[in-house]
Amino acid sequence: MQIEFITDRERALIGQKVDSTAAVVVSSSAKESVSFGSLLVFDDEDPLMSKIPTAKNQLDKALGIALRQLHSRDYAPKSSIAVMRKGRVWVMAEKYSSPGDAVYVKFAEDGSLHFTSEKTGNALLKGAIFLEKSEGGKVPIEINFYGGAS
Repeated sequence: MQIEFITDRERALIGQKVDSTAAVVVSSSAKESVSFGSLLVFDDEDPLMSKIPTAKNQLDKALGIALRQLHSRDYAPKSSIAVMRKGRVWVMAEKYSSPGDAVYVKFAEDGSLHFTSEKTGNALLKGAIFLEKSEGGKVPIEINFYGGAS
């Protein structure tokens, strides 16, 4: 099992695939602008749309992570979004201690989301693990939301 990714961090970009391992990518759309590397969940109001979660109870409907596309900074509202449901992707995260740590989501007061390994007060993102030790910043995670987040 690969637990270290010797990569030039300057070449690793948020929302970019980590490596060439098998991945499942689907297309979605959102009513709001979506940044690369954002977590998306199914939208209860429209089954063909996705959204950025705003509450812990929405994480059970995880769709995936928005993948990076060339020639832009984010996805415009109602545009087609490439969403990784299963695979390895670079995200921004807080410090965590070891590979294999579960990924938790911290909901900040300003509405932003942060990936962390801190359990206290945060929501578990089922089907996601950190792939290496990190002091925070750009980090690789492995996700498997295909068939539901269980």
